Amino acid sequence: MLEIATNTLTRLALLAVLCASPAFAASIPSEDAVRHLGKTATVSGRAALTIMPSGEAYIDLDGRGEGAPVAGYVSRWNRGRFSDLSAIDGKMIEITGHIEDFRDQPQIFLQDPAQIRVK
Repeated sequence: MLEIATNTLTRLALLAVLCASPAFAASIPSEDAVRHLGKTATVSGRAALTIMPSGEAYIDLDGRGEGAPVAGYVSRWNRGRFSDLSAIDGKMIEITGHIEDFRDQPQIFLQDPAQIRVK
């Protein structure tokens, strides 16, 4: 009986952790990202892809460049992990990660393709 109770508690604890995870949390609109600086969140918006000559990629949501409320950034070193970024251009997506301030714009550093989800 004690083993069943322990297994149930373990499963409930795991479920609580998964539900609190940003990957399972409701997304916030791109214009609200600025209010979540320093936090991990899932942000949604229409993707505008820019690939730099250096190999870096920017995935701006609901705008382009400095006019976008938030950007996802893929470094040239991580770019090989992201097989076909052009497939998300123009689509509604969600990006998940730690929202940082970079040049007065909220930005999420993307290291894993699992951080991007097409809606």
